[in-house]
Amino acid sequence: MKYRTFIIGITLLTLAACSSTNEVATEQPPPKKEVSESDEKSLTINEKLNLTVSADSLKNMPGGTLTEDINYEEDTVELDTNPELPSALATKLPDVLENLSKEAKDINDYQKGLLTLLSSPNYPVAIDKAENYESPFEEPYLPDPTVQKEEENQEAPNKAIILLDASSSMLLESNGEQKMTTAKKAVKSFAQTIGKSSDVSLVVYGHKGSESDADKKLSCTGIEEVYPMGSYDKAEFQEAVNAFESKGWTPLAAAIEKADKMSRSYDSATTIYIVSDGAETCDGDPIAASEKLSDNGNTVNIIGFDVDAEAENQLKKVADAGNGEYFQANSPDDLKQTIEYEWLPSMGDLAWAHTMAPNGWEISDEYKKAEEAPREMFHISKREALRIDESIGIMEENEWITEQQAIELKDWNNERKNAFYELYQQLGERNRNKVNTHAEQIRKDIQAWVDKMEKLKEESGN
Repeated sequence: MKYRTFIIGITLLTLAACSSTNEVATEQPPPKKEVSESDEKSLTINEKLNLTVSADSLKNMPGGTLTEDINYEEDTVELDTNPELPSALATKLPDVLENLSKEAKDINDYQKGLLTLLSSPNYPVAIDKAENYESPFEEPYLPDPTVQKEEENQEAPNKAIILLDASSSMLLESNGEQKMTTAKKAVKSFAQTIGKSSDVSLVVYGHKGSESDADKKLSCTGIEEVYPMGSYDKAEFQEAVNAFESKGWTPLAAAIEKADKMSRSYDSATTIYIVSDGAETCDGDPIAASEKLSDNGNTVNIIGFDVDAEAENQLKKVADAGNGEYFQANSPDDLKQTIEYEWLPSMGDLAWAHTMAPNGWEISDEYKKAEEAPREMFHISKREALRIDESIGIMEENEWITEQQAIELKDWNNERKNAFYELYQQLGERNRNKVNTHAEQIRKDIQAWVDKMEKLKEESGN
């Protein structure tokens, strides 16, 4: 009997324990729904945001918490005809907008809240680009030759070959600028001016291989006419000059021999202009090559740019053998002045001087570039406005804002769109004015130069 009572007791205790376990299991809450970090935290409205649309305010506009990773290229593409929000952003918006509706106390809070979430991070870059735009027209090279009445008028040659040394020594600096960079600038300016009345060719040497012994043969034979003899075309000539870099040895003799071979096919005497910073290093005889070239009535002029005594001695002999002149240039300014005062026609070609100023097509093309950054800023603003419009619609649809609040927010967003358009117009107009001002200044500089040259011409009796 006692044993049966014990068994019944154990059974009752077991049932009670099971019942208690079931009750505990029933009371446990369901598993938490996974939520994003944005959902778990209440929205903090950035009260410091400046709601005005101006260049100054946009320079300091931070990116929104949902949009801070938008890259500049993506943000500045023009919107499609029927734009839609990116799906990832559209998915996040309802939760964060509901949080905003709980935090906002008035319309100002909603405005700052929407920008806290959705403002573009790219305004500072666009504004900086727009404000720092400068007209890129190249300043005309206006030579100012010294005039002496007893000197004969110097005529520009019918054909000119420019030999440019691009050996490895041109990689060195002179007065803080790489010698190759300085030489290229000078050659561009020289060709632009002399090309008004002469056919021009550009031959480069020393730009192949390297200065190592293994590359000596390649470098010493790598002489190239990068701009074929013909009328001067600014864009093509500058492209040719920019297409090579300093690299190897100095085949001066072979370069002169190439110029000699080229000149034999021309029906008039040719003037050779050499810009070099060193002596022959490819075992040739540049003095003999220059003498042979001059036998056909050609002339060899040389500028020794920042050369040592040994190189200068050789280059002087090369110029003498070529019935030309040697000029010394120990700095970038010397190089520019030597070309300006010694090589260029004393009067230039005044009849064509006006063509050095930007023409209507060039100005029109530059207008488009001047408006590029302001236009990018405007595209950014339109994408931002789309995000705000869609967000207002979501809050209105879910009745997180009243109908009146929706109207006020839509009006605010439309006013913001108009303000961005006005800023776009202002920045574009300012940059177009920079283009016009620069072009007009160039025209004035050219006219002043023409007037001065005509006066000098009259004084010199030419």
